[in-house]
Amino acid sequence: MLYLIDGYNLLFKFFHSEKNIQTQRNLVIQLLQEKASLLKLNFHLIFDAHHQEEIVAHKSDINRLKVIYTPKGQTADDYILERVFLSKTPSQLTIVTSDNSLAFQAKNMLAQTKSIADFIDFLNEKEIQSTREKEKNKEEFIDTKHNIQRLLKIFEDKLEDNDDFD
Repeated sequence: MLYLIDGYNLLFKFFHSEKNIQTQRNLVIQLLQEKASLLKLNFHLIFDAHHQEEIVAHKSDINRLKVIYTPKGQTADDYILERVFLSKTPSQLTIVTSDNSLAFQAKNMLAQTKSIADFIDFLNEKEIQSTREKEKNKEEFIDTKHNIQRLLKIFEDKLEDNDDFD
């Protein structure tokens, strides 16, 4: 599953701050980078590049996170819908946005959708499951008194056998 995330939609929905937009973007990127690595999920975080002079999208890969700034004249919504349209398997894409129009159009092209709030809940739940699985897989081995005595006997027998050959 690939998650196409409406970048500014996520940023403005949950990260209200006095910090400048670049700082907020960096915080969102860092958060998603950590979540993607921890949960082994693939994210494309798409931002509008209103003042972008480049004709093609600008991309940077950070492990399981790809940050994409759309080219000049293309909105993040248009970029996302283009990706869904060009996909051979749109059902394997999840569009993360609280923009009802974008979600409706993506669903009509057979993509899955999650609101920003549902996506954050989904990440938190996956993190809880991951933590539980790690704890479950950590088996603590505690020797019983009987087992210690059995191992001690084996060790002593081996030691005696070695002494016989000296």
